Amino acid sequence: MKMDLPADPDLMPPPFAEGLDDWARGDGTPDSPTYDRDPAARLARGDADFGICLELRKTDAVQRLRYMGELPVRRGAFIAITARVKALRGPLCMAQIAAWPGGAGARGVDDLATTGPLLRLPEHGAAVEFSAVIGPEPRIGVDLVWDARVLYAHVGLDLIGPEGGVVRIADLAVRDVTHAFTPAGRGLPGFAPQPAGGR
Repeated sequence: MKMDLPADPDLMPPPFAEGLDDWARGDGTPDSPTYDRDPAARLARGDADFGICLELRKTDAVQRLRYMGELPVRRGAFIAITARVKALRGPLCMAQIAAWPGGAGARGVDDLATTGPLLRLPEHGAAVEFSAVIGPEPRIGVDLVWDARVLYAHVGLDLIGPEGGVVRIADLAVRDVTHAFTPAGRGLPGFAPQPAGGR
């Protein structure tokens, strides 16, 4: 699932090169532990596909990565979150976009979808791109339907599967794609959820 829309500078999380203290291994809320000084995380430089990127050694069955900044969610907006990942060595895992919906009083909003479709990393060294769209109503191409209770999000991804694998992650891209959704309900091509490993 590839998107050629320009990234929105008002929504973009900072690049990993600026430091890992803004990147959590929990849900992204203020009390989440970060990847700063975490022995399982480091900045990799000169990657042929990603340039400067985050290299993670998987230490949990579900390895979480969330930006701790609050991504504003405007009422009625459709927001696409895109990640690029590749497995370097060790057991192959699956990946999915994930986001924490924040509401009034800095509380999480319950009963909403928080993860996008699962993608299985196909082989070592293969860079793959995957996305999920947050939207206010169910449409073709919308993965996370969030209502007006949501004011902001902590966005990121999950790596799911055996521990021990090493994965590289490019800077996340976040875009406002509201203009790509029409009143007739057409969505972005290629954004229908697909089962992991299915074709």
